[in-house]
Formats: sequence, C-alpha cells, structure tokens
Amino acid sequence: MSLSGKWKAILAVLLAVIAVIGGSALWYYGYYTKTPEYAVRMIEEASASHDVVKFERYVDVRKISEKVGDEFLEGVMDSDRAMTEEARSAVSNFAQIFKASVSKSFEDAIREYVRTGEWGGLSPDAQLILDKAGLYQAEPCGVEGLEKNAEEGKATLGLRLYQKEAADEFVLKVRLAKGQDGIWRAEEIANFRDFIAFVMKARKEQFRAYLKTTEDILRGHEERINAADKKLVDILHSGSMGDMNVRRQMRVVMAEEILPDWQLRRSELEKIDPPTAAQTLHRLRLRICDMRISYAIRYAEWLETKKAADIQEANEILKEARTLEQEAETMTHRMMRGLM
Repeated sequence: MSLSGKWKAILAVLLAVIAVIGGSALWYYGYYTKTPEYAVRMIEEASASHDVVKFERYVDVRKISEKVGDEFLEGVMDSDRAMTEEARSAVSNFAQIFKASVSKSFEDAIREYVRTGEWGGLSPDAQLILDKAGLYQAEPCGVEGLEKNAEEGKATLGLRLYQKEAADEFVLKVRLAKGQDGIWRAEEIANFRDFIAFVMKARKEQFRAYLKTTEDILRGHEERINAADKKLVDILHSGSMGDMNVRRQMRVVMAEEILPDWQLRRSELEKIDPPTAAQTLHRLRLRICDMRISYAIRYAEWLETKKAADIQEANEILKEARTLEQEAETMTHRMMRGLM
C-alpha cells in the first residue's frame, strides 16, 4: 500500500470513530437524557450524593407533597372505622384548614431526607405527621421495575420501603411524567393512601397483641386486689377504726398484699415494649400504678399514725388514681372500637 493509501485508510478509521462517538453522544444527549430511565438514575444519584438541587430537577417535590398531604389525611380517616360518614365529612372539611401545613411538612421532610439521609431536623409538627404516617420507621430499600407509557408521556416506578412496625416491605408507586422540555420528573405517589392503610393495619395488629398481653396481666392482679379489698371490708366489719387491732390487721393487708401487688403489676408492665399506638395508654397505666403504690403507702401510714394529714394526702392520691383509671378505660374502649 502506498503512503497516500495508508493515510486514506487512517483517515477512514478516524472518521468511523468520530461517527461512532458522535452517534453515541447524539444518542446520549438527544435520546437517553430524555427517558424515564435516565430520570430514575439521576434521582438515585442525587439521593446518594445528597444533592437537593439535582434531585429537584427530576422530582417535583411540591406537587408530590400536595398529593401526599391529601392521601395522608384521607388515609388516617380511613383507619377510624368507628367514624360515621357524617363525622367523616365534618372532619374532612375541618382537615382542609390544615392541608397546606401538612403538605409543607412533607415537602420539608423530603428535602431534609435528601440533604441528610435522615428524617431529623424538622419542626415538632412535621415530626408528628411523619410519625403518624409511619415514615419515621420506613427505609428505602431499592426500586422495583419501571412501567412506561411513552404515548401518554407517563411512567410508574416501584420504590420499595421497609416499614419496621409492619416488619414488611411496601412498594410505593411513583408516577413520572414527561415535561415540555422533554425531561421526565416524578410528580405523584399514586398509592400513598394504601401505604397509610398498610401502616395502620400493622399498628392495629400490634395493639391487639398489646391488649391481649396486658389484659392477661391486669386480670390476675385485679382478682388479687379485689380479694384483698374484701379482706379490708371484713376486718372493718369485725370492729371499728378506733380499734387498734382492726387498724393493725388492715395495715398488714395494705402493706403485705395490696402494696406488693401494685408494685409487681408495675414491674410486669414495665417489661413490656408497647407499640406506637399503645404508648400513651401504657404510660398512663404505669402512672396509675405509681399513684396506687403511693396511696397504699400513705394509707398504711395513716392506719398507724391516725394523723389527719396522712389520710387527707392518701385520699387526694386515690382521687387522682381513679380519675386516671377512668381515662385509661375510656381510651382503651375508644381504641378498641377503632379495631372493629
């Protein structure tokens, strides 16, 4: 081959390489960057690098948050089976007042999660909403498929979440749409209401288990306390409060039966790790135990000293304990109706 022939061959190879590179660049910038696959890739990269600006180029955070806010409010009402349609309508109208605040909470939470990889750094109201929604106990664990409808300019991505309270995964359906600039963006979570139902169902099952466990504990203690109370009545009927022997016998029952039983009840309840839905009730039950323990101590002291201050303090403690018991009973019944 002549020298000029070699140069022609080299030039042909260079032109072919340039054509391939140019074609690849044309494909990448002219086609691939305008696909939902590329948008998903950019969202994943932005999340991993905590790049909020890049994330929001491919995710309409405000639009998603507005829809999620609606779904959250509806989902919470769905979970209250005891709510009538009339009550639901009233609550729904009332909830619209807080819609903007709820949506803003989700908006701030999404940006904060992208920025830090955690749900922290939010206002107390936003933390309460995220906790109610079950997101504090949820962690992204990958994507699951991408369904496309190119003709309609729509696509749906499956985002897998592991929800710790349910000890199971849930797949959020994230809808993407093609914008006028050709860029695909995530605009909606289509099934967030279903996610709320998923979380609420898990919480109800855990609450049922909590009620069953604590009911077994409390029933045995109530039987022993009732038997001890009957002893006190029988002792009192055998004489009078002015009788030193009567007071001594009553003090033995109070100090050696009633007080230890309430202390044991508290110890058994304290070993239980209550689910989220039962934490308020559980704290109330522990507080009742504390009040009953204090009452038993003060009443036993009065039986020995007969000081007016001791019986007055004991009666005040007993009054507060009974008020808390009524509150706990009302709370339990209300929550049980929600389980039906």
